[in-house]
Amino acid sequence: MSRSVNKIILVGNVGRDPDIHTTQSGTKVAHVSLATNRRTTRDGEDGERTDWHRLTFWNRLAQFAEEHVRIGARLYVEGRVEYDSYEREGVTIPTAEVHVREVVLLTPRASSPEGDEADDGAEVEAVAAGVS
Repeated sequence: MSRSVNKIILVGNVGRDPDIHTTQSGTKVAHVSLATNRRTTRDGEDGERTDWHRLTFWNRLAQFAEEHVRIGARLYVEGRVEYDSYEREGVTIPTAEVHVREVVLLTPRASSPEGDEADDGAEVEAVAAGVS
């Protein structure tokens, strides 16, 4: 049997604070929306398009998201894409969800109370990896 790969890498900004739930079996789950932007050209005019991605964090990554991820934060995520669909009023609506396996929080460090910048603007603030 040949090997296949389902891997996605995204870098974008969080659109809302994490939505945290716990399953009946006690597993923590966090849902986050992530915006990525790309440049477009239409009819000779330059523009920008925002794509929204639904991220799902499980277990320790969900805990990390609950504690560290906030609206506006910049994230690097790696994971796999899962496609599904549901029906509403007789219409089938497709969905896509990224199940996150690794996340890096890429936000500028906050200034100290005295106004000094920490680490000359170092950006990597926190890293978390999970197994799913």
